[in-house]
Amino acid sequence: MNYDRKQLDRLLSMDNESFASLARSIAEAAGANKMKTELLLANPDMLKRRLASLTDAEARELVDSVGEEKSAEIMKMLGERGVERGK
Repeated sequence: MNYDRKQLDRLLSMDNESFASLARSIAEAAGANKMKTELLLANPDMLKRRLASLTDAEARELVDSVGEEKSAEIMKMLGERGVERGK
């Protein structure tokens, strides 16, 4: 999956409830620890600020760390939730 800053910006502009729901789904698809995910999502505004502060290189590294198969699953999920690339 290629990193797309516009897509990240769309995620960050979501209301906190929608953002948290989508973040949970992404974390699950990526194989993240559920307890750590919930701790991060206890404060969605803080998580949004942390994500917004990532450099493009850091964001690409994060995306690349997930792997190609999981990235494809996440991209499909984003499309289904209306967070499509390049729009």
